[in-house]
Amino acid sequence: MCEIEYIQTNDDPEIEVRIAKFKTQNEKYKSRTVIIIPGWLSTIDEFTKLAQNLSKYGNIFIYEPRGYGKSKTPHKKGYFTPEEYDKELSRVIQTLNLKEKDFILFGSCSGASQVFNYYINGKGLKPDLITAISPQEKYKTPFWLPVLGWLPSFIMSFFQAMIIFFMNVMLKFKKPEETQNVRWAAKQLKENDAWCLRRFVFEFVINYSIQGKLNEIDVPMLMYVAEDDYFVDPEVSKKFLSNENSEIIELKSKFHRIQLDNEEVMAEKFSEFLLKLGK
Repeated sequence: MCEIEYIQTNDDPEIEVRIAKFKTQNEKYKSRTVIIIPGWLSTIDEFTKLAQNLSKYGNIFIYEPRGYGKSKTPHKKGYFTPEEYDKELSRVIQTLNLKEKDFILFGSCSGASQVFNYYINGKGLKPDLITAISPQEKYKTPFWLPVLGWLPSFIMSFFQAMIIFFMNVMLKFKKPEETQNVRWAAKQLKENDAWCLRRFVFEFVINYSIQGKLNEIDVPMLMYVAEDDYFVDPEVSKKFLSNENSEIIELKSKFHRIQLDNEEVMAEKFSEFLLKLGK
Protein backbone atom coordinates (compact mmCIF):
# COMPACT_ATOMS: atom_id res chain seq x y z
CA MET A 1 0.00 0.00 0.00
CA CYS A 2 1.40 3.39 -1.03
CA GLU A 3 0.51 6.67 0.67
CA ILE A 4 1.21 10.03 -0.98
CA GLU A 5 1.78 13.30 0.85
CA TYR A 6 3.35 16.69 0.14
CA ILE A 7 6.01 18.29 2.34
CA GLN A 8 6.63 22.02 2.25
CA THR A 9 10.39 22.54 1.99
CA ASN A 10 10.54 26.29 1.33
CA ASP A 11 8.32 29.14 2.51
CA ASP A 12 9.08 32.00 0.14
CA PRO A 13 8.71 31.05 -2.63
CA GLU A 14 6.53 28.16 -1.55
CA ILE A 15 7.89 24.80 -2.64
CA GLU A 16 6.30 21.43 -1.92
CA VAL A 17 7.76 18.04 -2.75
CA ARG A 18 5.86 14.81 -3.19
CA ILE A 19 6.60 11.83 -0.94
CA ALA A 20 5.43 8.23 -1.45
CA LYS A 21 5.34 5.99 1.63
CA PHE A 22 5.55 2.20 1.51
CA LYS A 23 5.17 0.83 5.03
CA THR A 24 6.71 -2.56 5.67
CA GLN A 25 4.51 -5.43 6.76
CA ASN A 26 7.50 -7.20 8.26
CA GLU A 27 7.51 -6.64 12.03
CA LYS A 28 11.23 -7.41 12.15
CA TYR A 29 12.12 -4.33 10.05
CA LYS A 30 9.59 -1.74 11.23
CA SER A 31 12.35 0.44 12.68
CA ARG A 32 14.31 0.56 9.40
CA THR A 33 13.76 3.56 7.12
CA VAL A 34 15.02 4.12 3.56
CA ILE A 35 14.66 7.34 1.52
CA ILE A 36 14.92 6.84 -2.25
CA ILE A 37 15.86 9.83 -4.43
CA PRO A 38 15.15 9.25 -8.14
CA GLY A 39 17.56 10.36 -10.85
CA TRP A 40 17.03 13.23 -13.29
CA LEU A 41 13.78 12.90 -15.28
CA SER A 42 12.58 10.05 -13.06
CA THR A 43 9.61 10.28 -10.71
CA ILE A 44 7.94 8.19 -8.03
CA ASP A 45 6.43 6.01 -10.76
CA GLU A 46 9.80 4.76 -12.04
CA PHE A 47 10.82 3.63 -8.54
CA THR A 48 7.52 2.26 -7.23
CA LYS A 49 8.29 -1.36 -8.13
CA LEU A 50 11.72 -1.14 -6.46
CA ALA A 51 10.16 0.45 -3.36
CA GLN A 52 7.57 -2.32 -3.19
CA ASN A 53 10.32 -4.95 -3.22
CA LEU A 54 12.44 -3.06 -0.70
CA SER A 55 9.45 -2.66 1.63
CA LYS A 56 9.90 -6.34 2.56
CA TYR A 57 12.94 -5.12 4.48
CA GLY A 58 11.91 -1.73 5.87
CA ASN A 59 9.77 1.39 5.53
CA ILE A 60 10.46 3.03 2.18
CA PHE A 61 9.96 6.67 1.23
CA ILE A 62 10.41 7.96 -2.32
CA TYR A 63 11.21 11.67 -2.26
CA GLU A 64 10.51 13.55 -5.50
CA PRO A 65 12.88 16.57 -5.38
CA ARG A 66 11.77 20.05 -6.41
CA GLY A 67 11.30 20.29 -10.14
CA TYR A 68 10.63 16.56 -10.48
CA GLY A 69 7.32 14.87 -11.23
CA LYS A 70 4.42 16.45 -9.35
CA SER A 71 6.47 18.53 -6.92
CA LYS A 72 5.20 22.11 -6.75
CA THR A 73 7.98 24.49 -7.70
CA PRO A 74 7.78 28.05 -9.11
CA HIS A 75 9.82 29.02 -12.16
CA LYS A 76 12.48 31.03 -10.33
CA LYS A 77 16.19 30.82 -11.01
CA GLY A 78 18.56 30.18 -8.13
CA TYR A 79 16.45 27.51 -6.39
CA PHE A 80 18.02 24.46 -8.06
CA THR A 81 21.61 24.62 -6.75
CA PRO A 82 23.36 21.88 -4.73
CA GLU A 83 22.98 24.08 -1.63
CA GLU A 84 19.22 24.39 -2.16
CA TYR A 85 18.80 20.63 -2.55
CA ASP A 86 20.90 20.08 0.60
CA LYS A 87 18.48 22.27 2.55
CA GLU A 88 15.50 20.54 0.99
CA LEU A 89 16.67 17.03 1.88
CA SER A 90 17.38 18.18 5.44
CA ARG A 91 13.81 19.52 5.68
CA VAL A 92 12.39 16.23 4.36
CA ILE A 93 14.38 14.19 6.90
CA GLN A 94 13.22 16.44 9.76
CA THR A 95 9.59 16.31 8.65
CA LEU A 96 9.72 12.51 8.60
CA ASN A 97 10.84 12.67 12.28
CA LEU A 98 14.04 10.75 11.68
CA LYS A 99 17.11 10.86 13.91
CA GLU A 100 20.86 11.02 13.30
CA LYS A 101 22.19 7.74 11.85
CA ASP A 102 18.65 6.32 11.98
CA PHE A 103 17.93 6.01 8.25
CA ILE A 104 19.40 5.01 4.88
CA LEU A 105 19.73 7.29 1.85
CA PHE A 106 19.30 5.56 -1.52
CA GLY A 107 20.09 7.70 -4.57
CA SER A 108 19.97 6.85 -8.26
CA CYS A 109 22.43 8.62 -10.60
CA SER A 110 21.78 12.37 -10.01
CA GLY A 111 19.81 11.30 -6.93
CA ALA A 112 23.04 9.71 -5.71
CA SER A 113 24.80 13.02 -6.42
CA GLN A 114 22.25 14.73 -4.18
CA VAL A 115 22.96 12.15 -1.46
CA PHE A 116 26.75 12.59 -1.62
CA ASN A 117 26.64 16.37 -1.79
CA TYR A 118 24.29 16.39 1.20
CA TYR A 119 26.49 14.00 3.18
CA ILE A 120 29.66 16.00 2.51
CA ASN A 121 28.36 19.59 2.47
CA GLY A 122 24.88 19.52 4.02
CA LYS A 123 24.11 20.65 7.57
CA GLY A 124 21.27 18.24 8.36
CA LEU A 125 21.02 14.83 10.00
CA LYS A 126 23.24 12.17 8.43
CA PRO A 127 22.34 8.59 7.38
CA ASP A 128 23.62 5.35 8.85
CA LEU A 129 24.65 4.13 5.41
CA ILE A 130 24.25 4.96 1.72
CA THR A 131 22.96 3.01 -1.26
CA ALA A 132 23.73 4.36 -4.72
CA ILE A 133 23.03 3.53 -8.35
CA SER A 134 25.71 4.64 -10.86
CA PRO A 135 27.11 7.68 -9.00
CA GLN A 136 29.60 10.25 -10.31
CA GLU A 137 32.08 12.66 -8.69
CA LYS A 138 31.47 15.34 -11.30
CA TYR A 139 29.44 15.59 -14.50
CA LYS A 140 31.22 16.12 -17.81
CA THR A 141 29.31 18.96 -19.41
CA PRO A 142 30.16 21.00 -22.54
CA PHE A 143 31.91 24.32 -21.87
CA TRP A 144 29.08 26.18 -23.61
CA LEU A 145 26.25 24.63 -21.57
CA PRO A 146 26.08 27.40 -18.88
CA VAL A 147 25.42 29.98 -21.61
CA LEU A 148 22.21 28.20 -22.60
CA GLY A 149 20.85 28.77 -19.11
CA TRP A 150 20.47 32.48 -19.83
CA LEU A 151 18.47 32.03 -23.00
CA PRO A 152 14.68 32.60 -23.09
CA SER A 153 12.59 29.51 -22.39
CA PHE A 154 11.20 29.18 -25.93
CA ILE A 155 14.74 29.12 -27.37
CA MET A 156 15.79 26.56 -24.76
CA SER A 157 12.85 24.38 -25.78
CA PHE A 158 14.19 24.45 -29.33
CA PHE A 159 17.73 23.50 -28.19
CA GLN A 160 16.26 20.73 -26.04
CA ALA A 161 14.49 19.22 -29.06
CA MET A 162 17.65 19.49 -31.18
CA ILE A 163 19.84 17.82 -28.54
CA ILE A 164 17.38 14.93 -28.19
CA PHE A 165 17.21 14.53 -31.97
CA PHE A 166 21.00 14.41 -32.44
CA MET A 167 21.48 12.10 -29.43
CA ASN A 168 18.95 9.70 -30.89
CA VAL A 169 20.66 9.70 -34.30
CA MET A 170 24.14 9.26 -32.79
CA LEU A 171 23.11 6.37 -30.54
CA LYS A 172 21.43 4.54 -33.40
CA PHE A 173 24.94 4.00 -34.76
CA LYS A 174 26.96 3.77 -31.53
CA LYS A 175 24.63 1.92 -29.18
CA PRO A 176 21.16 1.28 -30.60
CA GLU A 177 19.73 -0.21 -27.37
CA GLU A 178 20.26 3.12 -25.58
CA THR A 179 18.01 5.02 -27.99
CA GLN A 180 15.08 3.90 -25.83
CA ASN A 181 16.62 6.01 -23.04
CA VAL A 182 16.57 9.05 -25.31
CA ARG A 183 12.96 8.43 -26.32
CA TRP A 184 12.08 8.00 -22.65
CA ALA A 185 13.83 11.30 -21.82
CA ALA A 186 11.83 13.11 -24.51
CA LYS A 187 8.61 11.67 -23.08
CA GLN A 188 9.51 12.67 -19.50
CA LEU A 189 10.38 16.24 -20.53
CA LYS A 190 7.06 16.49 -22.35
CA GLU A 191 4.97 15.12 -19.48
CA ASN A 192 6.75 16.89 -16.60
CA ASP A 193 8.00 20.43 -15.91
CA ALA A 194 10.72 20.81 -18.55
CA TRP A 195 11.65 24.32 -17.34
CA CYS A 196 12.49 23.06 -13.84
CA LEU A 197 14.26 19.97 -15.16
CA ARG A 198 16.46 22.17 -17.35
CA ARG A 199 17.21 24.45 -14.39
CA PHE A 200 18.38 21.37 -12.46
CA VAL A 201 20.97 20.80 -15.18
CA PHE A 202 22.07 24.45 -15.31
CA GLU A 203 22.28 24.94 -11.56
CA PHE A 204 22.92 21.52 -9.97
CA VAL A 205 24.60 19.33 -12.59
CA ILE A 206 27.04 22.00 -13.82
CA ASN A 207 28.05 23.01 -10.28
CA TYR A 208 28.13 19.59 -8.61
CA SER A 209 31.59 18.26 -7.78
CA ILE A 210 32.90 16.18 -4.89
CA GLN A 211 36.24 15.40 -6.51
CA GLY A 212 38.94 14.93 -3.88
CA LYS A 213 36.32 14.47 -1.16
CA LEU A 214 35.44 10.78 -1.48
CA ASN A 215 37.30 9.96 1.74
CA GLU A 216 34.73 12.10 3.58
CA ILE A 217 32.08 9.49 2.82
CA ASP A 218 32.87 7.43 5.91
CA VAL A 219 29.77 5.23 6.11
CA PRO A 220 29.29 1.82 4.47
CA MET A 221 27.89 1.97 0.95
CA LEU A 222 26.07 -0.51 -1.25
CA MET A 223 26.48 0.38 -4.92
CA TYR A 224 24.72 -0.97 -7.98
CA VAL A 225 26.23 -0.57 -11.45
CA ALA A 226 25.50 -2.04 -14.87
CA GLU A 227 27.91 -4.29 -16.73
CA ASP A 228 27.98 -1.65 -19.42
CA ASP A 229 26.44 1.84 -19.25
CA TYR A 230 26.85 4.39 -22.05
CA PHE A 231 25.94 7.36 -19.83
CA VAL A 232 27.88 6.51 -16.64
CA ASP A 233 31.09 4.47 -16.75
CA PRO A 234 30.80 1.73 -14.06
CA GLU A 235 34.55 1.97 -13.43
CA VAL A 236 34.15 5.64 -12.48
CA SER A 237 31.39 4.77 -10.03
CA LYS A 238 33.50 2.12 -8.33
CA LYS A 239 35.96 4.79 -7.11
CA PHE A 240 33.45 5.66 -4.38
CA LEU A 241 34.05 2.43 -2.48
CA SER A 242 36.60 3.59 0.08
CA ASN A 243 34.91 2.24 3.22
CA GLU A 244 36.06 -1.30 4.02
CA ASN A 245 32.47 -2.40 4.67
CA SER A 246 31.20 -1.19 1.32
CA GLU A 247 30.11 -3.52 -1.47
CA ILE A 248 29.43 -3.28 -5.18
CA ILE A 249 26.79 -5.23 -7.11
CA GLU A 250 27.28 -5.44 -10.86
CA LEU A 251 23.96 -6.17 -12.52
CA LYS A 252 23.63 -7.96 -15.84
CA SER A 253 22.35 -4.88 -17.62
CA LYS A 254 23.59 -2.67 -20.42
CA PHE A 255 20.84 -0.14 -19.83
CA HIS A 256 21.34 3.11 -17.90
CA ARG A 257 18.16 2.79 -15.80
CA ILE A 258 19.42 -0.45 -14.34
CA GLN A 259 16.66 -0.84 -11.76
CA LEU A 260 14.23 -1.81 -14.54
CA ASP A 261 13.52 -5.57 -14.31
CA ASN A 262 16.16 -5.84 -11.56
CA GLU A 263 13.99 -4.64 -8.67
CA GLU A 264 13.66 -8.00 -6.95
CA VAL A 265 17.35 -8.92 -7.08
CA MET A 266 18.33 -5.40 -5.94
CA ALA A 267 16.06 -5.71 -2.91
CA GLU A 268 17.48 -9.14 -2.06
CA LYS A 269 21.08 -7.87 -2.33
CA PHE A 270 20.11 -4.89 -0.18
CA SER A 271 18.83 -7.20 2.55
CA GLU A 272 21.93 -9.42 2.36
CA PHE A 273 24.20 -6.37 2.65
CA LEU A 274 22.45 -5.12 5.78
CA LEU A 275 22.54 -8.58 7.37
CA LYS A 276 26.33 -8.72 6.80
CA LEU A 277 26.62 -5.41 8.65
CA GLY A 278 24.40 -6.63 11.45
CA LYS A 279 21.79 -3.94 10.73
